[in-house]
Amino acid sequence: MDRLWMLLRAVVIAVGVVYVLFGVLLWALQERMLFVPPGVGRDQLDAAAAEIGAEPLDIVASDGVRTYAWLRRATPDNHRLVLHFPGNAETVADNLALQRLLLTHGWDVLIGGYRGYPGSDGSPSERGLARDAEAAWAWVVGEGGYDPRHVVVHGRSLGGGVASHLVAGPANPAALVLESTFSSVREVAQHGMARFYPVGLLLRHPFDSHERAPAFGVPVFLVHAVADTVIPIDLGARRLRPVIAEVEFHEVGGGLGHNDPLVVADPDVRDAYLAFLERFGGS
Repeated sequence: MDRLWMLLRAVVIAVGVVYVLFGVLLWALQERMLFVPPGVGRDQLDAAAAEIGAEPLDIVASDGVRTYAWLRRATPDNHRLVLHFPGNAETVADNLALQRLLLTHGWDVLIGGYRGYPGSDGSPSERGLARDAEAAWAWVVGEGGYDPRHVVVHGRSLGGGVASHLVAGPANPAALVLESTFSSVREVAQHGMARFYPVGLLLRHPFDSHERAPAFGVPVFLVHAVADTVIPIDLGARRLRPVIAEVEFHEVGGGLGHNDPLVVADPDVRDAYLAFLERFGGS
């Protein structure tokens, strides 16, 4: 009997040690899991910009951190723009199909950069990315000369959390697009590997779009793939939809997933997206 108790005690201690160690890893490595900057140099991004006619911009946030962004113009005298925030493993040079779609239909595009990502200074954090978004918005309506009534903010995946910060805060765009994004990082983590941990205490970057959504104050185009396994739709668009005052909601099937450009790949969603832009941000 004593041996049995000793064995049980050893098992409990071992499980406890593993639990604590994994919790420490979650706390210490969360930035590496949430923010995944690709290994691309600024020279490569500048070369890509030159090839497609994008204009590289250095935009400085309120805390002095410089971020790298791209501006692409449909025409030299165009007056309407989509401010796009990409996903956590993307650069300004990703989502080219979306950029082409917008340019073709008469929309300029500013792809906002994040601190700690290729071409930019600093290290990423939720507050830092919020400041980067605020700086991009300030450039758009300031030096860029765009009227907020003709600016639509579009966030994809992590960019949806960044866009939610911006639109629930200082920005007043014509509309907001949220594509393949989460209700909050906290909720996604609670349904994943961290479900057995006090996520609220461990998480430094909750990106709680669900909490911010009632303050958007603009029409929202909400789109998510049913087959998304990275951010399940039940932890994304379906959770956000009830707390958004004015929303156009699209669930996308056809086997498309998280890494697919939903507003480009699905013809019906593409047409609805372009119509949404025209209705709320067009001339």
